[in-house]
Amino acid sequence: MFIILRRRISSHFRPISTTTTTPQNPSDQSSFFTVSYLVNSCGLSPESALSASKKVQFKSPSKPDLVLQFLRNHGFSNTQIANIASKRPSILLAKPRQTLLPKLDFFKGIGFSEPETAHFLSKEPTFFIRSLDRKIKPSHDYLKSLLGSDEKVAATIKSSSSSWVLQFNLQRLIGHKVESLRKFGVSEGSIAKLVKVRTRSLCKNNDRFDEMVRNVIEMGIDTSSAQFANALHIFSGMNDSTLESKRQMFRSYGWSEDEIVLAIRKQPVCISISKEKLKNGLDFFMNELKWKPSELAKYPNLLGLSLEKRILPRWLVIQRLLSKGLVKDAVNICSVLKMTETEFLQKFLVKYGNEALEILKLYQDSLGQVCVLEH
Repeated sequence: MFIILRRRISSHFRPISTTTTTPQNPSDQSSFFTVSYLVNSCGLSPESALSASKKVQFKSPSKPDLVLQFLRNHGFSNTQIANIASKRPSILLAKPRQTLLPKLDFFKGIGFSEPETAHFLSKEPTFFIRSLDRKIKPSHDYLKSLLGSDEKVAATIKSSSSSWVLQFNLQRLIGHKVESLRKFGVSEGSIAKLVKVRTRSLCKNNDRFDEMVRNVIEMGIDTSSAQFANALHIFSGMNDSTLESKRQMFRSYGWSEDEIVLAIRKQPVCISISKEKLKNGLDFFMNELKWKPSELAKYPNLLGLSLEKRILPRWLVIQRLLSKGLVKDAVNICSVLKMTETEFLQKFLVKYGNEALEILKLYQDSLGQVCVLEH
């Protein structure tokens, strides 16, 4: 495939040479010109230009020249233009004032600066070919009714996870789910938070979504808390069999249903971590540290920490400090594991200076890296 591609590209670019004949077939001439234009005027690689030429054909430079000049006049860099030409080459045939300018004006109108507009539309050039009146504006108006302001709308669509929301009929896509949340008694603030941060969670099948909301509420997760949105997001990405297999993992370590629900209520992400990571965490805390399910259920976030890169290295340091008598008081392992790296180094290694050099080496070896201590 690579050899064929090189030959095709080579044949397209031979006519640039003064010793090569220009293609005679009108279709070949158009394809040749398109590839050449995309390379020389838009900055695409020959491979990207060849791929883009299958989606659009130029007969002359007049239309694409106008588009390129328009984009440059509105702050688009050469790299951003190349990205647009690669992703949506048909935009190069658009009418700048009738099709492109209204989109720029719209985004500036909701709070985007010129550089932000160029950055956003070069990453999401599909907006250029979406209908402003039938898609973008109606979805914007609906989103604004949920979030409360253009500033919040702009912040939402600038997020890489929600940049798509104005490209579709948003009310048709998530309207039922929003009404369902209201019927379940979820506050407008919580709905807005869910729409802003976890938009894709609202794109599930209506019946499936209602079931998820019911399950989350039955677990006792406060609908006004941040964990409510997190729980819906996590459950939306899991099928029933996966969820049950995770629950069974907890049960195999002696957890009751109430303890499982307590852990999920406190930290929904604990049910979404991989089986291997979950098993390793349960093994360590329950078999090594001899914690009871009721104790670990109060700190389920610990199960999401890396056993190799955080839990074991820090636990080894604490054990060595205790054995050398440098630490005499009981240490709260939960607090130790929650510390930032800087906080941990300062409190348990820098503090003891030369007496802790051996322990520092142990810590470095367990992490497989060199730690720099700042006194």
